[in-house]
Amino acid sequence: MRKTGFIAIVGLANAGKSTLLNSFVRQKVSIVSPKPQTTREQILGVWTDDDSQMVFVDTPGFLHSKNALNDYMLRSIDSAVSDVDCILVVIDGHDGIDGDELAQIDKYGKRGAPVVVAVTKTDITQPANLVPELAKLNGIECVREVYCVSAKRNRGVEELKQALKKYLTGNEMYFEEDDVTNRSQRFAVGEIIREKVLLACEKEIPHGVGVAVNEMRFENGVWDIDATVLVEKASHKPILLGKHGAMIKGIGTHARESIEKLLEARVFLTLWVKVKEDWRNNPSVLNELGYTNRGK
Repeated sequence: MRKTGFIAIVGLANAGKSTLLNSFVRQKVSIVSPKPQTTREQILGVWTDDDSQMVFVDTPGFLHSKNALNDYMLRSIDSAVSDVDCILVVIDGHDGIDGDELAQIDKYGKRGAPVVVAVTKTDITQPANLVPELAKLNGIECVREVYCVSAKRNRGVEELKQALKKYLTGNEMYFEEDDVTNRSQRFAVGEIIREKVLLACEKEIPHGVGVAVNEMRFENGVWDIDATVLVEKASHKPILLGKHGAMIKGIGTHARESIEKLLEARVFLTLWVKVKEDWRNNPSVLNELGYTNRGK
């Protein structure tokens, strides 16, 4: 009988949570970029092998509430750490461990679930700098284990995944054996488009970007996808479009290539750019994008 359970992945923005999740399940189920708030809600990654089924819950990075979207993201984190078998706190070893992270570890330790710490990006961290940072974790009573990993180079990931199995408490299969996520193709397509926007744009745009997939139609072996990229300010639209439409065309090209890999078929992608002033505080727009009906 397989051991089963849920493991919440939490940590600061850009700590490497989504990259680690993708490494755990050996597929890309969560988008990745160096920009804060890349992950906005819970995304489940599922790994099933001969003796276990592990459901990893990726969450937004720790943040302070500034608008309705941030409120939603905070609820998503709180929901993720409720009724899980283990809380995996991810820390960027290259940036070091600060007081906020130590406080968060202590906070999650009071939830009752076992806490395991994964220190990431060790491939770009000098051992002499890493050792004193790891020492900061020694005095935290709730921390069961600490693992140093590099998800990008797949170092230590398998050892961590095997170690997490000891915290699984269930025996009920939650997903089919070949499932790797709970998210729909439509959701994944929208996230891929947003990822390409984050990678292409400057700092002032990403937080105010949303993606609505208007239509997905499959005919004659080709996916016809129509999507709208929402921005908060009129000044952002020409930046996103670029000179003679070069920016949005490049985003569309990169997004199409990734979507074709996801859907394993040819894709015709049409992207629009639309201004929705202060959409992150607009309940109807948030609901349209799916940010208010889940994670409450």
